[in-house]
Amino acid sequence: MSLNQKVGSIDWSPIIRSMELQENCHLPAYPGDLKDILLNHAGLAQHPQGEKAYQLAREIARLTTFSDPEITYWFSRITELM
Repeated sequence: MSLNQKVGSIDWSPIIRSMELQENCHLPAYPGDLKDILLNHAGLAQHPQGEKAYQLAREIARLTTFSDPEITYWFSRITELM
């Protein structure tokens, strides 16, 4: 993400700041349901393409770290195009 963690008109920093290091893991994780918070934060919870955007972000992230911060990054980039 960019330094200000804002992509398009959405500020993703509240979600990023909520992520915490988990035991036995070197990357932070969101403490709740990442999918729900991302869809709601982007206003896509009821959007027919919201679920697809989230799944695509997970698939892209799976190629590297498959971490919550990376899923959030890719989701933010995909939703910017929507």
